[in-house]
Amino acid sequence: MNRSAPLKRTGFRPRAPRREPRDPDRVRAMPTVTPGAFRAPQPVVAAPAAAPKSAAQRNAHLRDMAQGMPCLLRVPGVCTQDRATVVCCHSNLSVHGKAGARKADDQYSVWGCAACHQWLDQGPAPRAQKAAAFMAAHLAQVLEWRAIAFDGSSAQRDRAAAAWALDRLNATPGALQP
Repeated sequence: MNRSAPLKRTGFRPRAPRREPRDPDRVRAMPTVTPGAFRAPQPVVAAPAAAPKSAAQRNAHLRDMAQGMPCLLRVPGVCTQDRATVVCCHSNLSVHGKAGARKADDQYSVWGCAACHQWLDQGPAPRAQKAAAFMAAHLAQVLEWRAIAFDGSSAQRDRAAAAWALDRLNATPGALQP
């Protein structure tokens, strides 16, 4: 369909006149009531203080003891059992003190080869699978520390480091320490 004549240009629609003229004195004289204006004032409650961060539990000799030891993680299809690459692998679970850039405490660590350590920290496995593998390895680690702590033929520094870890694991949170 073609138009024979162009559309007629029109201006904007005129404004509708105001209903009644406003009196500036009358507007200022009326009180404004906000919702809740007649309620009793609420007491100011301070925000709860954040719990202080616990000091990191570190034992350098406990970490150094991992060198040359067998891998305890033993992740199927990943583990190389190469004793030359075994290091102290810390837990990635928040219940063990892991948070953001903070590592878990040293008593929540296991001996693991480089391949298992990489799988634990950056592997594609689900978190539940990694947590289960770590907890199984940690049980084996505690047994190793017990064997070292109560073995008279182990070096005194090794026995002391293993006893340190076992003492921290046996301590009940919030209990008084002697």
